Amino acid sequence: MNILKYTNRFIKSGFVGITCLACFSSCNYLDVIPPAQPDMEDTMTDKSATLGFLFSCYAPILEFHTYNINYLENGSDETLYPLTWSGQCQKIQFGTANTTDGIGMWYTWYSALGQVHRFLQQIDILNPVGVTEDDKDEYKGECYFLDAYYHFRLLNTYGPIPIVSEMMDPNITKNEMPGRSHFDYCVKYIVDKLDQAAYLLPDKRELSDAGRADATICKCIKARVLLYAASPLWNGSFYDKSWKNSKYETPGYGNELVSSQYERKKWETALTACQEAFAAAEKAGYKLFDIETANSIAEKQKVPLPFIPGKEEDTPENELFKERVRMFQYLVASNESDGNNELIWGVNTKRMGPTDYWPTLSQAPRKIIKTNGTTWHSMSGWSFNAPTLNTVQRFYTENGKLPADDNDFYHKSEWYTRFYEGTSSPALERDDIDKEDVKNDIIKFNAAREARYYAWIAFDGCQYATNIRDGEPLWLNLKNSATNGYVLNDRNYTGTGFMTKKFMTPDIKYDKTNKVTGTPTRLPFVRMAELYLNLAECYAALGNNKEALKQLNFVRRRAGFDDLEEADMPRMNMSVVDLIRNERFVELFKEGHRYYDMRRWTIAPQVSGAGKIYVLNNNKVDPTFEEFNKPILAEQPLRWYNRLYLLPPDDTEIYSNPQLVQSPGY
Repeated sequence: MNILKYTNRFIKSGFVGITCLACFSSCNYLDVIPPAQPDMEDTMTDKSATLGFLFSCYAPILEFHTYNINYLENGSDETLYPLTWSGQCQKIQFGTANTTDGIGMWYTWYSALGQVHRFLQQIDILNPVGVTEDDKDEYKGECYFLDAYYHFRLLNTYGPIPIVSEMMDPNITKNEMPGRSHFDYCVKYIVDKLDQAAYLLPDKRELSDAGRADATICKCIKARVLLYAASPLWNGSFYDKSWKNSKYETPGYGNELVSSQYERKKWETALTACQEAFAAAEKAGYKLFDIETANSIAEKQKVPLPFIPGKEEDTPENELFKERVRMFQYLVASNESDGNNELIWGVNTKRMGPTDYWPTLSQAPRKIIKTNGTTWHSMSGWSFNAPTLNTVQRFYTENGKLPADDNDFYHKSEWYTRFYEGTSSPALERDDIDKEDVKNDIIKFNAAREARYYAWIAFDGCQYATNIRDGEPLWLNLKNSATNGYVLNDRNYTGTGFMTKKFMTPDIKYDKTNKVTGTPTRLPFVRMAELYLNLAECYAALGNNKEALKQLNFVRRRAGFDDLEEADMPRMNMSVVDLIRNERFVELFKEGHRYYDMRRWTIAPQVSGAGKIYVLNNNKVDPTFEEFNKPILAEQPLRWYNRLYLLPPDDTEIYSNPQLVQSPGY
């Protein structure tokens, strides 16, 4: 199908999609969903039906978000799946994405635009009963936001794209169809739409409407759009200077698609937008999540402090560190109703439960508890969504430095030796889950690390969660094929020697009757920490390192580190820019940002591809301690080609639209 068909298609399945969207918020306002109707007049008979139509316009966000295990954001250098998974995101990592995959969701986002434009077209024509002019303005504001957001998703994936601003004439000829517009033109269109939306929308939604667009969300997305647009890939460093339109011209730009000159003004514009977004968020009451709020939630849910290697002694310092770990667990696994005021925009997972495979089930341990003492729980995890050794090396030590640059941390020659010296590996459990004595196998690399490491990274010998086994903790033995280690001819294992537990709600509990309970995970799309990091990046790009570090310190201080000044940078062994980039990697780990960051900074060839990604030697049945704790190059066909900076529209798009040029390199 071509772009015209997408944007003119009134999605019958969209009304089915409305049902899915009921999960978009944890509240009841989306329960007013009309059944599918054959006639357009029936889509907006009254306010209830109109809201149902409006909420269908949001539906793709829930289904195709950045946490989808197969979607392109998992094609970054953060994680690796076992080779046998053959996921769409792996085609990006392997450099095999092509013009027949449909991997970039061109169809999805243009179909979503069609639904939005149909709503805007019909709201004035049908004049539904009970919908006031103020209601119409608000609904239009939401549609302007969605118009901008869907264009932004397309722009991030494909670079310059055809702008579709309204329902297209069904009688349009092929030669009248729009081609790609200049990148800067696309950015302006998106930003203008976000400004229109912000003007019409409330500053912040009531809790009952959480998830719907508001002015603060609009300003935060605008800041992200302009930050990306100021970045090297789109600000003078595009990898293919010859890429241009041949049959289509953008007003004011001619055939050019990407500007070849660096413009400082883009960073200044981005900074202003980031400042406005931050001010709006603060005014709306958003702030960084804190230990006190997490402790309050944990007390209600009866979630104890986690085990941390080296922090066994009952001291105030150790207790505070463990509380900080638990805080970071709740940061990404608690809701606005819990008092989480950091979450500016987020959605509940698709199944509205703690075992949704986007993303929790994909990363949870393979075996957790037996039901009735005989059969493993059916909702145990798949383990495959696993961080690489490169990733876990980016997390800091408890001193706030990279392990390789911290003179007070263990020497590299000791990293893969036992932390608990004088102990040995316990015998492998064969009939049940591993016991606490597997902590004997914790290596020094996994000790004396920062709080976020223990909140979000799981490793051999660690306590995965405190209550998960029917109120008891789960201990990981990634060397045991009978529990959570590698199994021959089974794709459900960690192929890197590490796992992640980010987004796993701390109160999750698997019981012996094959049930799972726990608070549904609230996936963050925009949160306050990103706004601080956006500001820091803009200031650094403009040469204001003092202000950049000031913004960065808010995030680092929450992590338990001392503030940094410019005089401290030599001992950090990083420039201010590199420090900000590394902080984004850690703080926003697995939240969908890294895929775009490594591209917009044009660093992808340095951090991904052949010979770049290391893992522990986990692809062996029942390895010894020494065999497992051996860093090796990932045994996967990882490749980087510059064409992977952008994904290609399908061949059918190119054939059906003579104005549309293919992405460079395809």
